[in-house]
Amino acid sequence: MFFTGVASAEPTPIITVNELKTGMHGIAKTVIKGATIETFDVEILGVTGSESEGHSILIKASGPLIERSGGIAQGMSGSPVYINGRLAGAVAYGKAFSDPNYCFLTPIEEMLKMFEPNDPRPSYFLPKNTSLMVSGFSKAGLEYLSKKLSPFDLQPLAVPTGQKEELNNVTLEPGSSIGVELVRGDMRLGAIGTVTWMDEAGRILAFGHPFMKRGATDYFMTNAWIFASIPNVESSYKVGALGKSVGKITQDRSAGIAGQLGETPKIIPLFISVTDIDRGLHKTAAVQFVTDEALVPPLVDAICYNSVETAIDRAGGGTARVSFRITARGEKSGELTVTRENMFYNPGDLAKAINGEIVYATDMLMRNKFEKTTIFDINVDIEASSECGVSEITSVRAQNAVVKPGDKVAIDVDFLPYRGTKITKTFTFTVPKKQRSGKMSLIVRGGSSSAWLSAVLQNQQAGAVEEIMPEKKNLTDFIAGFNEFDANNELIIDVLPPGMSGAQPVDEEENPLLAMRTLFKGTNAKKTYPMDFIINGEAEITLTVEDN
Repeated sequence: MFFTGVASAEPTPIITVNELKTGMHGIAKTVIKGATIETFDVEILGVTGSESEGHSILIKASGPLIERSGGIAQGMSGSPVYINGRLAGAVAYGKAFSDPNYCFLTPIEEMLKMFEPNDPRPSYFLPKNTSLMVSGFSKAGLEYLSKKLSPFDLQPLAVPTGQKEELNNVTLEPGSSIGVELVRGDMRLGAIGTVTWMDEAGRILAFGHPFMKRGATDYFMTNAWIFASIPNVESSYKVGALGKSVGKITQDRSAGIAGQLGETPKIIPLFISVTDIDRGLHKTAAVQFVTDEALVPPLVDAICYNSVETAIDRAGGGTARVSFRITARGEKSGELTVTRENMFYNPGDLAKAINGEIVYATDMLMRNKFEKTTIFDINVDIEASSECGVSEITSVRAQNAVVKPGDKVAIDVDFLPYRGTKITKTFTFTVPKKQRSGKMSLIVRGGSSSAWLSAVLQNQQAGAVEEIMPEKKNLTDFIAGFNEFDANNELIIDVLPPGMSGAQPVDEEENPLLAMRTLFKGTNAKKTYPMDFIINGEAEITLTVEDN
C-alpha cells in the first residue's frame, strides 16, 4: 500500500520498560527548523509507575540541539527516543523542573495500545502543553478564539500565514513534525508535535501525550514546517506552520495521538460573506473544520467573529443584519435545514453581537437529545454598519375601537429611531373568527422586546421553564420552532391569552399552562411584519368585540 507524503516505514524494534536501566544512553529525533530531522542525546534516569498504573521514563536531554532550543520544547512532544537503535518511547511529560533538559517519556508499549479496542492506561504526569498554531486571525480574533477554546485548555499562538512550498515533498517518518488540524482554509488552526512511530500500513503514533483527550477523533493530519524553537523561562516552544493534509487523526488518548495516512476526515465547510456598509467593502472567507460535537459551536463562533472583525476593521459597536443557512441530515429525520435572518445591535463590540443564533443552531444540531446529525455546510451573510439601527415603540392606536370577529383592524404605531424623529406606520390585524364578544387585548411589540414577557412571568406562579415552553417531541419540531422564532426587526401583533390582561379567550378552553405557552409561540391570529430596523418596546391596546 502506498501513501503520499510518507517515507518508507520499516518495522522498528522496540525496547520495553523492563529492559531499560539507569545510565543507558541513546538519541532522540526531532525538527527545530524547517523540515530537517536532527538528533539530541538522552540518558535514562529511571522508570516510574507500575503495570496497573502505567509507566513513564525519566530522561535527561543534552547536546548542541538542546542548547539551541533552550531545552525540551513544546512541539517536541512525540519525539522518538532510541536506546541502542531500539524505540523506547516518546518525549511527552514534564513536571515543574527548574532544568528544562529533564522530561518524561511515554513508553512505546503504552502508545501502541491506542490501536487496541481498550483505552490505554492514563499517565499521571503533566504533558508538555501543546500550543495551537493559528493563522488568518486578527489580534482581536485571536483573543476571542482563546476565550472560546479555554475550556479545552488550548493556547492559540499566531504564526505566519501561507503554506511552505518545501512541504510539498516532505515525507513523514519518526522524528518528523506532524500537525493535528482543526480548521483549514482562509483560517487555520492546529497543533504541531513529532512523529514517534509508524508502520508499513500507514499507521502513525505521535505526541506521547493527549492533544485534547477526545478519544476517537476525526481530525486532519498534516505535515509541518518549523520556523524556530524559542527559548523561554517557563518552557521553550516550537513555532511552525501546518502543511498539507496527509491523513487523519483517529485517536486522542492519554498516551498520545494515533492516525492513518492516506485517509480523509469528515469536514464541515463554512462560507461567510461580510459587507461593511459604511465603507462599501465586501470580504469573504471559506474554511473547513472538523466535526467534533464539542468543538463545532466554539469554532463557528470564533470564525464568524474574526470574519466580521477583520472586514469592518474597527473597534466599537453598530448594527448588523445576519442571515444564515445550515443544511444537515438526521439519522431519523433525514434532510434538515436551519435558516434564520435577524438584526443585532451592540454598542461596544459589534462582532460579538452577531453569533448567538448561529452558535445555538450548530449546538442544537450537534448535541441535541433526539438524534445524531451530520452538518453538510454552513453559509453566512452579514451586513454591518456603525449606525444604531434601533427604534423604540412610543405609541399604539387602533383606528377602530369596536370590532367584530373576522374584521381587519388598522393599527397605527409610532416609532422613535435613535437620535431621530418620530415615524408612524400602519399595520393590519385580523380579529379571530371565533373571538368571543367582550374585551380583547392585543400586544404590539418588537421581536427583541422581552419586558412584556418578563412582567407576565413575574405575575405567574413559580414553575419550570420547560413546562411553559412548547414541547418539542423531535428534532424536526425543534428546528421548525427555531426557524420561526421572532426576529429583532419584526413587529409582532397578537392576542393576549386569557387571564393576561382582562382578555377574553379565543376558544372555550381556559388553560393557564396553554396560555403561557401561547405567549412564547403566539396564537393563530399572530401577525408579523419585518422592518429594516430593530424594534424595542411594547404596548397593549384593548378593543371591544361585538357579535356579528
